[in-house]
Order: sequence, then structure tokens, then C-alpha cells
Amino acid sequence: MSNCSIALEPFEMILSIESVELGVHTPPDSNKSRSTDNTAPTEFRPFIAMGTAFAYPDEDEPSQGRVIIIECDCGSYGSLKSDSQDQTARRVRQVADLPLAGGIYSIAPFYGGNILVTCGSDTIICQLATSVLPREYGVEAGTLKLNRIGTGHHGHLISLFVKSLVSSDKSLHKRREKKQLAIVGDLMRSISLIEYYPKHQVIEELASDFNSNFCTEVVMLTDNIYMGSEGHNNLFVLRYNPNAATEQARIRLDTVGQYHLGENVNKMIGGSLVMPSNNTSIGNQRSARSVNDKVSDGSSFPSGNRNVDITIGSQTLFGTVDGTVGSIIGLGGKTFAFLSALQRAMDAIVRPVGDLSHAHFRAWQQDQNRRGSCGFVDGDWIETFLDLNRPTMEKVVMEMNVDPRWTIRDDGKGFGVQGDDVRQNLIDTDEGMGALASTRTLSVEDVLAAVEELSMVH
Repeated sequence: MSNCSIALEPFEMILSIESVELGVHTPPDSNKSRSTDNTAPTEFRPFIAMGTAFAYPDEDEPSQGRVIIIECDCGSYGSLKSDSQDQTARRVRQVADLPLAGGIYSIAPFYGGNILVTCGSDTIICQLATSVLPREYGVEAGTLKLNRIGTGHHGHLISLFVKSLVSSDKSLHKRREKKQLAIVGDLMRSISLIEYYPKHQVIEELASDFNSNFCTEVVMLTDNIYMGSEGHNNLFVLRYNPNAATEQARIRLDTVGQYHLGENVNKMIGGSLVMPSNNTSIGNQRSARSVNDKVSDGSSFPSGNRNVDITIGSQTLFGTVDGTVGSIIGLGGKTFAFLSALQRAMDAIVRPVGDLSHAHFRAWQQDQNRRGSCGFVDGDWIETFLDLNRPTMEKVVMEMNVDPRWTIRDDGKGFGVQGDDVRQNLIDTDEGMGALASTRTLSVEDVLAAVEELSMVH
């Protein structure tokens, strides 16, 4: 196979790169330099979108950059060809580019076969179209051209990241009935939720996190739930509540999870390190249910079917600057409550190495601020239950039975989700606790089965 390369201009460097499936549009008006076509694209084709910046020595921040669209013609891998024929059929070529005033920090696939790019402090939608200019303009008809759609969104310091659900589900870009949502991770202003309105070709900010988080990576788990990592080696989860009673609550992203990882995360992507099993509920499926959704069955975990309930955001892989690869699993309410109770029991019974406090280490740490971890359970710590001797296991399970909150659906803060029917959630009261304690008692085998199930998902 021949070597192919794309030549960059002097001082130009790559900031972002993404494999995308773009829709090729045909502009209805050849006199317009920018496409305003809201109709469906004529075809979808795979490309590589690359964002660059010109790193001039006298500039602190790049003032120029480009979005480059690259097409890879791989030929027919299944056919028998000579080496010379293979080298001719397989090539990489630049088909379009779009100069912009700033560095292209992030690129994400978007609805309708478009792409979202962050350029400096702006978030911009770009669309690929065929040129219909006459030959005297020096452009051959049918040549691809990348156009900027609308005015974009402004108001960030530096927009380092942009993500949408299309990034993890390629089929969503063909579904026009969904809200076209995305999140933007700012250098200092945490995460903002934006929506694109194709009819008016505008991007509006719906809500934002009022906390100051120096984002190092963000990921969109569902339409309403987003996760990010920040510069103090913490993870945080935000929730958008469009049905809040007041406007002030609707424009604010609520923090529902905080966790000190201890390492700086620089990449998150949906996926799993193991193959899905047919006899479990584990799978790399991204459910659209939010934390507020009800669980239809009233059974408590674990009972009968001891499958780990993965319903919120599926599974997310992360990588750190130290070389660690980890997995974050979105748990259903009853599964989270059970594992949280197990973690509390192990904190109370098991003496860690060096007699260090596990809860103290996992607490949110940001400068002088420290808050207890919420919305997360430490899978590594829970799996050490399998290494305990039998008497210690029995003590941990006994502690769980004394504190029977493992039977309550939990939203990550230790209580039932507000707005759910009280019949779906047992309220954290002495009366409710007594009723729960009298109805179910855990055994060591119950906990072992649950932890072994958890250990197989990553």
C-alpha cells in the first residue's frame, strides 16, 4: 500500500481530528457563497475532519485556523489486485477546507450530516456541499465545499470541547425529529448546553453550570445528563431539568455527581473493554432515560435476576495522562443504591492499607474546597469484597442489613428522586426503614453474586 500524506501550511499544527459521516448538500442558489439549504442531503459519505491552528511565535492564542475535510479511498479490499493496482486505488486526499479566525479546538458529528466545531470562543456548524459555480470562476462543478451555517454561538472564554449524542450513535444524524442538542466544555466556565434550530439557523444556550470547572474533557451521556473532568483530577456529572418550576432553575445545570479520581482525564468515549454477555443486562446501549425516569418493575436488587442494571449513559471509557484506562458505568437507581450501601458497609468494616480513609480520598477536592463524593461508587473498592475472608464478608453483609437503604432507588445523593411517585420510592424515614428491614435480609451469596456480576462489565 502506498504512503499518503496531507501537507499543512507553514506554522500550521493539528489540534483536533474526528472520523465523521457527512451529508453532501446541493445549494439551491448558486449566487450565495454560504449554503442556506435546510433540506436533507443527497448522500452520506465517510470523511475525516481535522481542525488546525497557525501557531505563530508572536501570538499567545492562535488567530487563524482551518477545518480540513479528508476523504479516504480504500479501494476493494476483498478483490485480488497487483501491488500497482492497489497503490492506485487507495489514496487519501483533501476535498475541502474552511479558514476560520481562531484555532479549531474540537470537532463533533452533528445532526443532518453536519459537524460542530469550536473555534476560539465560538461554536459553529459547518455543512458540506457541492459547488455549482460556473467553470469561469475556476471551480469545477461538483467540487465539494465546506460552508459555515448561521452565525454560531458566542460567549465562552475558550471552547475546548464540543460533544453531541451523534458522536456515539451515528444513526442519529439522519433523525430530524429529535432536538439538536450538544454540550460545550469551556476552559473555565464548565459545561453549557446548546440547541440548534435548523429553521432559523441559530444556536442558543439552554442552560449552563454556574460552577467554575477547568474542563479537561466532557461527554454527553443522554439528552439530560452530562459528565466532565476538571483540572483538579475530579469527575462531575450534571443534569438538565427542562421541567423545573422556575426559569432560574431551568437555565442551571444541577450537579448530581462529584468524585475525586486522582488522575487527570484527557479523553472520554462511549464503549466497553469486554464483549457483552447474553445472560446479563450488560450491553453497550445508550438509553435515553434520564435519572428522573421510573423503573417499571418493583423488584429490589438483587432478587431473582441479579443483573447489574445499566440504564443511564451506558458505559464510558476514559484515559488519563498517566496512562490509565478506566470504565464508568451508568447504573440504574436500585443498583446504585445497593452498591452504595455495600461501599458504606466496607468503609465501616474493612480497614484499608495505611488506615487511610477511603471516603476522604474520594471526596471532591478543588483548591481549598472539599466536599464528600456523591453520585459515584468506587468499583475497584467494591470488588475487593471478593478478596475478603468469609468472617469479614459476613460482617460487611451484617452492616448492610443494619442499614437497609440498599432497597431504595437512589439518584446519587442518598435519597429518592424528587418528582417520582412515592409508591415507586420508599422514603428515608424510620417507618420506611423498619418496613424494609423486616421484608428482606441479605446473605453473603447475594452480595457475592452482585459483585461478581459487576466485575464482568469492565
